[in-house]
Amino acid sequence: MLVFQGGFWQFLQNGSKDFVISEAIQLLPVVLIVGQLIVSLRRALRQISFSSYGLSFHSRYVANINFMTNAVGVIGNGYNKYTEKAFQFLRSDGNILILPPSTVPELSSIPPEIADGTKALEHDLMGPYTGLDFILKSRLHHRIVQRKITPNLGKLTPHLEDELGRAVEDLFPKEADDGWTTVQLYPLLLALTARTSARAFVGTSFCRDQRWLDVAINFVEDLFRTVVILRAFPSWLHPVVSCFVPSYWRGRGYFRQARQVLGSYIQERLDALSEGKELKEAFLEPTALNWLIDIAEGSERNSPRLAHTETVLSLAGIHTMLLRQLSVIYDLTAHPEYMNDLRTEIASLAPSWNKASYSRLRKLDSFMRESQRLAPPTILGLKRIMQKPYTLEDGTHLPKGAYVCVAAYAIENDPRIFPDPEKFDGLRNYKDEGPDPDSNIHAFASTETTVLGFGYGKTACPGRFFASLVIKMSIVKLISEYEFQFIPGEGRPKNWVVHEFLFASPWDKIRMRRREKPTCPF
Repeated sequence: MLVFQGGFWQFLQNGSKDFVISEAIQLLPVVLIVGQLIVSLRRALRQISFSSYGLSFHSRYVANINFMTNAVGVIGNGYNKYTEKAFQFLRSDGNILILPPSTVPELSSIPPEIADGTKALEHDLMGPYTGLDFILKSRLHHRIVQRKITPNLGKLTPHLEDELGRAVEDLFPKEADDGWTTVQLYPLLLALTARTSARAFVGTSFCRDQRWLDVAINFVEDLFRTVVILRAFPSWLHPVVSCFVPSYWRGRGYFRQARQVLGSYIQERLDALSEGKELKEAFLEPTALNWLIDIAEGSERNSPRLAHTETVLSLAGIHTMLLRQLSVIYDLTAHPEYMNDLRTEIASLAPSWNKASYSRLRKLDSFMRESQRLAPPTILGLKRIMQKPYTLEDGTHLPKGAYVCVAAYAIENDPRIFPDPEKFDGLRNYKDEGPDPDSNIHAFASTETTVLGFGYGKTACPGRFFASLVIKMSIVKLISEYEFQFIPGEGRPKNWVVHEFLFASPWDKIRMRRREKPTCPF
């Protein structure tokens, strides 16, 4: 269930020591009203039409706050009213055009020189204020996933399994070995995910280095704090408001820290390659860091830029995987009737467990899909910023500069597509696959026109196969070795949706204990 909770402001302010966010937040209504009045007057002087720019400054201000706190309702109302037509809603940074589900195949096939998904991502994540504008200057982060990480998942699997096992032993409470103990699952899985993904990204040289882990974890956490706060303000105020946002300043510092931690390693390997020296053992380890150095070209081949790229990769390597793992554990705890099926499926593959075993966990695939359907990382999908005018086959004209997308959450909760969408059916997709044990049409990493968690078509998220592997690996480990239950009298922890992003509460607690006979196959 997606809800907005007032406690999110506590999350935004968490960790602030040198500045105080609350003052900036308290100024929000005054600044927005005055700012939007000025903007509205300018628009009136230019005689901008109502259909192009929306309503009065009061309505735009209210609409932006409404979307910030009730995005599911705003998008859902429009989707239900204009299911087969495009519609738009107001946001402080402009009008957002929502296209109907029938346009998904066409929208996903429009080339990036016409409809650019990277620019939409950079825009949404406030690139100039979070360091994500880097992705507009280089595609290195994209190439490393496509050319190296995905093709080498088989090589990475034993390293990831090893690190996951080590991290569980290091991080999980020893009290759970003796019986039920209460934990905050969010920070526990955050640390676990950071350690595991770091083994693939930076290798054994740094995956247990607390300096790097602090950079990777805190960069992601503070990035979203900055995004949520700044997007509450008109874009023309961002240069001023950002100066009063502590997470903005901390974010700049993480890139400096990344250069300090990784810089000498990167430079040494660059020098060894350029001088034809024999590479030491660490330089031969299968890691994204080593591969980045190998495939970097021209101006990309310098230590600061490569360290920056590694930091940006942590966004994909931690945030979305963490949210999906949390959702699966929470949903399994809320629906324990599925636990035996999943454990039995794992046990059936255990005697010959290897990388291929993960793709044969069809029931787990189905459960993960259902969990993501009800709690996706974002409620919008296929986001694009138009670089040139384009007219869709249905006659809808998309002007240059328009921000377009589809209502991913509304589509995946449409009763005409998914019967009884409000009901959690962990085997919904498994029932649809048929008897073929090797069928992967509904695998977690697969994309469909009505399943948009990873996008669709050629532009679907290139890191989805890595994410699927790590999430499955973690779930297999956790449910094979531990049992979970909610605090007596409490149910499944609720999520927040702020703007179009989903967040989980860092403070909710859950009970856990180690199983008497752990059965993890690795």
